[in-house]
Amino acid sequence: MEGGQSLSSGPEGRKKRVTYYYHPDVGNYYYGQGHPMKPHRIRMAHSLLVHYGLHHKLDIHQPCPARTSDLCRFHADDYVHFLETVTPENQHEHMKQLKRFNVGEDCPVFDGLYQYCQASAGGSVGGAVSLNHNHADIAINWAGGLHHAKKTCIIHTLTFIMVMVWRRLSTQPIES
Repeated sequence: MEGGQSLSSGPEGRKKRVTYYYHPDVGNYYYGQGHPMKPHRIRMAHSLLVHYGLHHKLDIHQPCPARTSDLCRFHADDYVHFLETVTPENQHEHMKQLKRFNVGEDCPVFDGLYQYCQASAGGSVGGAVSLNHNHADIAINWAGGLHHAKKTCIIHTLTFIMVMVWRRLSTQPIES
C-alpha cells in the first residue's frame, strides 16, 4: 500500500515510525441486527484516514490472515476448531460448544466468522512482529483486540501484542 514518513518526534528527537494494518474486507462482516460492533466503522475510519492524507505518514500493510497455528498459540485448540466449523446454518448442532465458549448474543456466530478472526488476528500479529523487529514504534490494527481476553473467547490480540512487546523488552526474540 502506501509507504509512510512517520509522526511527530518522540523524547529522543526522532519521528515515531507508525505501521498500520488494514484489510479492505474487514468492513464486509456483519455481527447482526442490534449488535453494537459494526466492522464497517473500521472501513469508515480508514476512509477518513486516507481522505485527510494521514496515510502518507503511515507504513500501511494489508495483513496476512492468521494461521490456525498462530491462533492456537493463545487460544485452546478446540476453540479454534469450533470457530473454523461453526456457521449460522449449523450453530444449532454446536449448542454445547456455544455455551462452553460463551458464543451467542454478545459473541455471535455470523457469516465468515473464522475469516474475520483470521484477518483481525493477522493484523495484530503483523503489528506485534513489526514492533518486535523494530520496524515500527507504534502499530495500529483497528480490527484487533475487539473482545474478551480469554483462552476460549474470540480473539484477544491485545494480550498477544502485550506479550510480544514484553518479550521484545526482555530481549527474547520472537519470529513470525
